[in-house]
Amino acid sequence: MNEFDCINIFYNMIYGQDTAFMRDVFETYEHFCYFREWLFHRDIYMPSFNIIDQTIFSVAKSFNSVNEVRHVLHGDIREEINEIRSKYAPMTHIIFFPGVNEEPWPTFSWDDPHVMIHNINYKIDETHLVMDDPFPGCLDAILNIDKWPGALIFTEGQSTFFPMRSQDDIEKLKAFINSDQLYKNKRTHNSYYLHLSDLHLGPAKKSRQLDALYDSLNALMPYLHSDHKLKTIITGDLMNSPSKKNMYKANDFMTSLKKRYHTDVTFVLGNHDMIVHGVNIGGGQKSKVIAYLLGDKIKILEDDKIILIKIDSNSQGSLARGAVGSRQLYEIEEELSTVDHLEDYTPVVLLHHHVYKVGKADFLKVAFKEKAILGKLLDSSKALIDAPIFISWLKRQRIRYVLHGHKHIPFFMKKNHAYIISAGSATGGGLKEEKSKYLSYNLLKYDYINNKMSVCFIFYIDRLKTNRSRVEIYIMEDEKHV
Repeated sequence: MNEFDCINIFYNMIYGQDTAFMRDVFETYEHFCYFREWLFHRDIYMPSFNIIDQTIFSVAKSFNSVNEVRHVLHGDIREEINEIRSKYAPMTHIIFFPGVNEEPWPTFSWDDPHVMIHNINYKIDETHLVMDDPFPGCLDAILNIDKWPGALIFTEGQSTFFPMRSQDDIEKLKAFINSDQLYKNKRTHNSYYLHLSDLHLGPAKKSRQLDALYDSLNALMPYLHSDHKLKTIITGDLMNSPSKKNMYKANDFMTSLKKRYHTDVTFVLGNHDMIVHGVNIGGGQKSKVIAYLLGDKIKILEDDKIILIKIDSNSQGSLARGAVGSRQLYEIEEELSTVDHLEDYTPVVLLHHHVYKVGKADFLKVAFKEKAILGKLLDSSKALIDAPIFISWLKRQRIRYVLHGHKHIPFFMKKNHAYIISAGSATGGGLKEEKSKYLSYNLLKYDYINNKMSVCFIFYIDRLKTNRSRVEIYIMEDEKHV
């Protein structure tokens, strides 16, 4: 546990995120003691915490709510929390974050009884860019990680991030906090790409699981400050099988995204969009599905100067493994050659099947049958049949960004100067940890002034509604060309 972990637990307590607060403060006895000490050094008193020894902790750990803990304590922990909330919730709060992989700044203070400040006084490594159960408002800092060092400024229901480049900016920060522009004018030269995959719409349970996805996206949208329209990319398996009924469900889902989030939607086909009960559909039905779903091979997003290259990895061979085919790559090259000033655009490749081996994050369970019986088969046999040819083509075309799905596993890697980004299932499936079952999606931050992706965020959301969430953050290197 570190300083930010304690800060995060504290503000989940302050802002009423009781489930997250209980889960994180009672994760281990060592964590509990660390947080109790953290409160003590800030003159924040919770007498109920002082009587919790290891025996009481082992009982309290099994509880899911603050009210349940009251039964094993002599003090009224709920009343104590409410008193702390009433004192701190109305205040202005500041968390200073040092730059990633940079030495922390000297600690600075704030002479204002209505302002509470926290300094992160340790070096933040790229390997540690993971946040569990971020408190309300924290996303303003997370989504601006490429602008750190800086200060997250927030109060209940409002937040903003103030970039800082030197210690001279401390005085500017104080002036900014006292200005009437504090929570205004958040526009930046960034746009955002929402990356979804493998929804498998059709079964009733998948439609129900969309509610958890919408809840997460609804919470995310207020933090996406941009003058450019949100773009949504879906890398296949919109449907569980390509029936007419499921096509309507897929269409309704994309229409819902457009209405809810005013987003532009682009998608490619997955193997489940092309098969019925494991069999590759053929004849007129297949033609109708392809005509309905596939569309053009490239899509130009003029505002961002991005070209989306839509690869059909179901074009030949086994649909479970996927293949691209030389003919398709040639046709894409021909289509790209018609674009005026092609060098001014950033190409982004979309396909369904994965190009390289992918693996689950360490915190997720691997099913026994997958580990012991199917492990090697699942890891290797479903890669693209013609992956070496496709990889060579990516290098020749100087493509730096490849987005895919298929395995239901979120994954981020850099290989041969290209970023390969896999999305998990946006309705859940295959991602489990203790009592949680996760759906997952990615968010890409794009700098449209410098024509480059700057950060990839992978969101894990517990679809069992326990308010458990996790954000993995990957900062992309500052290089435009291969």
